[in-house]
Amino acid sequence: MPKIYTNMDALIPRSDFAIRDGIDVATQTLDSFEKISLRDLAGSSNFLYKLLRKPDFQRETTQWSPQQIATLIESFLNGELIPAVILWKSPTHVFVIDGGHRLSALLAWANDDYGDGPLSFSFFKRQIPQEQKRSAERTRREVSMRTGTYQHFASRIAEGGDNNDLLLSSQMMNFATRGIQVQWITGDADKAESSFFKINTQGSVLDATESRILKNRRKAPAILARSVVRAATGSEYWSKFDRQIQDKIVDISKSIHRSLFSPELSTPVRSLDLPLGGSASAAQALNLLINFAEIADGQGRPVEAFEDDADGSQTVFLLAKFNKIVQRMVGTGAGSLGLHPAVYFYTSQGRHYDLLLQAMFNIIAERIRDNNSDWFKVFTERRGKIERTLLESKTIITLLISALASGRRMAGAKQVLNYIIETAGNDKPGFNINSLAEEIGLQSRLYSIQAKPGADFSDDTKTSVFLSTALASALKCPVCSGYIDPSKSASYDHIERKQDGGNGREDNCQLTHPYCNTSVKN
Repeated sequence: MPKIYTNMDALIPRSDFAIRDGIDVATQTLDSFEKISLRDLAGSSNFLYKLLRKPDFQRETTQWSPQQIATLIESFLNGELIPAVILWKSPTHVFVIDGGHRLSALLAWANDDYGDGPLSFSFFKRQIPQEQKRSAERTRREVSMRTGTYQHFASRIAEGGDNNDLLLSSQMMNFATRGIQVQWITGDADKAESSFFKINTQGSVLDATESRILKNRRKAPAILARSVVRAATGSEYWSKFDRQIQDKIVDISKSIHRSLFSPELSTPVRSLDLPLGGSASAAQALNLLINFAEIADGQGRPVEAFEDDADGSQTVFLLAKFNKIVQRMVGTGAGSLGLHPAVYFYTSQGRHYDLLLQAMFNIIAERIRDNNSDWFKVFTERRGKIERTLLESKTIITLLISALASGRRMAGAKQVLNYIIETAGNDKPGFNINSLAEEIGLQSRLYSIQAKPGADFSDDTKTSVFLSTALASALKCPVCSGYIDPSKSASYDHIERKQDGGNGREDNCQLTHPYCNTSVKN
């Protein structure tokens, strides 16, 4: 079962470091405060909160579970040890270098905003995913059960009455007087930034993707990934660009997000309307987007090799190339193949398999760069057989790819798809597993592992049965015999073409893929 994390990213605003010439930043901490109290964060004179910022290289505040948030609040009220937060003072703001989740947990409690409250509603431009709402409500219940609400403590203190419950009395005292200790970083902005990355090589460390994005945050692929994953809501990492550039980034990012991550993925699967890219909230979504951006660039360079994008033009250019590839895969545009996610990019148990998605993205990107229109025609001619192979052999195909060394899986997935597309043109029926294994450099022996089922149906079993049943009666394109996803990519085609005298009667209309309608028949 996937872990649940609470999105508290709205509670402390994010900002770039404000660096002013002629100001000795190192001397500014001499008279700085030693602790942060709840009054500083949520009281009527919460001037400190108005100055708090997360640096733009800080990870999103989405790494804590409901239980971790409740535990932090409980520890605060019970007087238990809470590690100090680490701050750095710029001429304009107080930046949280470490401890953003600790402060955000208290802010979430004080504002009753666990990703679905007024601050989050505004921050995410009123576009809060259902998964985020469910996580917020679960966190609210967990906190209420273990400690009670912030308003409960504030009301009891305001009433001023005696309390015979010693634990509650102690908690009320800590509520009113306790603070989180502060440590200060002295030095300039470079010192603060280097301190952040040193701190985050210990404890709750940055994963490889987070580290790549944060260190290369001013480069087009990183800006692209951060904008697309949230549908251009949340922190506006592109806010320093001219308004015209900002608007383009927002528009294209929203379009890509809709194509890749709509609708939200839920389990067990009960619909064939699945998102092409899996879950946008999963940790691998950013990694997927960075990989896509590097593929779309077409120059074989990693994000580290890009120059900083000073004016946003590189980001807009890369987004446009990225979007062109995505629209070839899914959408209602004339050239869209309308690839059905359940057929191509999900396992038989309904788990998103991003290696197949990246492989197909890579293949289509190459054909677009080479201006190879013939490939799309050949693919369409063979599509019915390609999709039968994928559905009948999906389990063994994913096993073969997963059996490769981790560094070879991406290339292996691409080889697998190319092999299936190529051999679909043969006259011989069927699909040779041994030949495919040999093609990607594996021995042909494979082992089938079957777990002993329990008495109840698992989500995997429910999903597998649903997918096989639903696909058995799903729509197919009368031109190529491939599956149609009518919610994403469908075109209304004249059976007898208009130029041949066909009319607009119902009996002359059929549902096809956009590409089959506009490029195959015409």
